[in-house]
Amino acid sequence: MDEKLSFIPKKNLNYRPVVRRGGSGFVLFALLIFVVSSALWGSVYVYKKSLNDNATLLNETIKKEKSLLEESTINEVAIFAEKISVVKKLLDNHKSFSNVLSFLQDFTMKDIRFNDLSYSFAESGGPSLALSGVTRSYASLAVQIQALEKNNQVKKVSVSGLSSDVKGGVKFNLKIIIDPIMAVYTVK
Repeated sequence: MDEKLSFIPKKNLNYRPVVRRGGSGFVLFALLIFVVSSALWGSVYVYKKSLNDNATLLNETIKKEKSLLEESTINEVAIFAEKISVVKKLLDNHKSFSNVLSFLQDFTMKDIRFNDLSYSFAESGGPSLALSGVTRSYASLAVQIQALEKNNQVKKVSVSGLSSDVKGGVKFNLKIIIDPIMAVYTVK
């Protein structure tokens, strides 16, 4: 075993290139993705440029229109807008008595006759009616009170000053507190 150590190979090494197949499909797919993304980027760039051009054009149009308007016209429009705002606030806070009168007309029984009516706002903020009237009997007054109490627009009903008159009728005082929504003015 006296072999000499040599770094030169004794066998003939022929170089054989390794051929791999199937790589062209991946390259084609990558190229397709690149082309599609480039087209999308280009279309977004063109769209953005178009939007910027439109915005610039609109700004120029607005500046031109502003220059055409006189400052006095702008001040008149602003003052008119303030007046409209004040009128809207007044109408929103306005109270309407006609709704209450319609309510009394609809829910007063035939035997009841009111002699006096006083309209005010109760501490709770709802409209309050103080009525004095005459009816034929205590029974008709009781029916009237029950009809008012069953109505969901009436918050409270109280009776006082019951007495008989010379004709045999019943005098009474009635206080009714009504739902505040009934007194709200609405534009029709």
